[in-house]
Amino acid sequence: MSGLEVPTKGATVRMYRQGHGDCFLLAFPREGGGDPVFVLIDCGYKPGSPAFVHGKKIGDVVDHIGQTTGYRLDLVVITHEHQDHVNGFWKKDQPYFRDFEIQEAWFAWTEDAADELANDLRRRHRDQLLGLLEARRRLALAVGEDDSAVHRLDSLLSLELGAEEEGFEPEAFLAAAKDPTKSTNKQGMMLVKDKAAAHRGVRYLSPGGEPLEIPGTSGVRAYVLGPPRDPDLLSDEDPVGKEGFPQGDSSSHGISFGAAVDSVTDRCTAPFSRQYRLTKSDALDPSSGQEDEFFSLRYGAGKAENEEADATECPAGPSWRRIDEDWLYSAENLALKLNSGINNTSLVLAFELPATGKVLLFPGDAQRGNWISWTRQTWMDGAREVTAQEILGRTVLYKVSHHCSHNATLAGTVDDAYPNLSWMARGAFAAEFTAMITAVEKWALTKNDPPWRHPLPSIKKALETKAQGRVLQTDTDLPSRPQDLSEATWQAFLSRTVFDDVFFDLKILDE
Repeated sequence: MSGLEVPTKGATVRMYRQGHGDCFLLAFPREGGGDPVFVLIDCGYKPGSPAFVHGKKIGDVVDHIGQTTGYRLDLVVITHEHQDHVNGFWKKDQPYFRDFEIQEAWFAWTEDAADELANDLRRRHRDQLLGLLEARRRLALAVGEDDSAVHRLDSLLSLELGAEEEGFEPEAFLAAAKDPTKSTNKQGMMLVKDKAAAHRGVRYLSPGGEPLEIPGTSGVRAYVLGPPRDPDLLSDEDPVGKEGFPQGDSSSHGISFGAAVDSVTDRCTAPFSRQYRLTKSDALDPSSGQEDEFFSLRYGAGKAENEEADATECPAGPSWRRIDEDWLYSAENLALKLNSGINNTSLVLAFELPATGKVLLFPGDAQRGNWISWTRQTWMDGAREVTAQEILGRTVLYKVSHHCSHNATLAGTVDDAYPNLSWMARGAFAAEFTAMITAVEKWALTKNDPPWRHPLPSIKKALETKAQGRVLQTDTDLPSRPQDLSEATWQAFLSRTVFDDVFFDLKILDE
């Protein structure tokens, strides 16, 4: 097995640098000695992003995990079903994790086939996904496969379905259109479930209650903070008022569902019922018998330039009055809405070390609705009630939610009534607070218009201030010591880290 040093008391967190996505290997001392207890949280990436880091293939990263663990994982946690969290598990014909032994798997309650609310959410998600796939087909027919809007929609659909390459994969998308359970994402999750079922099994977790023991450890526990069971919170995506960090020149996307979710059985390319439709060519062609002077003047195809403003009511052919294929572009906004809804179903875990109570917080891609739900839960440590503010106050490691995007870390103060960054790492726990950002910024800036701000500069700056420079990001090397931090303090941090092309290691001592 390749080297991964685990303190006698504490934990080592390995952040893999496989690309724009999450893959974390946690190692804890095993009770009674022997090999460490290995916990894997997610394994996924956005195709194309590894080239901006080191260029290694996901298969090489998975092999590295196997060599480190002896191809045996005590626990696999899948936070949610997005491509950049799960596509590293599955590959057609030869799944990446085919040789692994998985003792146990944890999923959120939203994946439980016996949960009525979860089943309803999945049905709605499937219907919306089928509508999006149909809208994508229509948009490509209308504007061409090379249109930038089609490319952006493909990228968003890939998050839901999974893909091994960038862009449109006809075979994968068509299979998912017939049966979304055949998507790369779903098959990767099923592989994990099947392997775990052969051993200790699969658990579907809801927030609150008692913390869960991590099998094989001496008292390491996990508090389940999310996702909430309130559908309104699951759809609550963006910060309100002072909850949000400044976004600078980044733009938000409005949500307009329009006709993009029109019945997938309607094979027309127009948003209206056939009885109300008239093609533009018929409306402008005198020989059609349907040509209309009013329509021709105000909606026609003539040139608009070089006309006197007072010569007519408006220039001939004002395209701004015509819908044309513009309604299809609303599919992109629906895809963004669908992505955000899945982000809020993230399983949020707070791992607690037994001696010091230090917490390692892994929120997946949780957004506002998930965050604010934490104060609505209570946890019981024996007879003692534990609050979200206490758990966050003991946090010494924060896996930054959703690549450090604008709506996945809330701003605020210690006195605010909702969970926010200021609640984390209070008192003595502040001295070693560290943040990990799973983002490849140069790649993200190529992926939308406006581009994805992963990380959002204002959030990263706040993290660097709070963590005194201890911020690790997928695509950056060793951070520099802040000028106002002593050399001794910085060296103490570096002594607990290992920096490699493929991973970052961070030791957390429980003493």
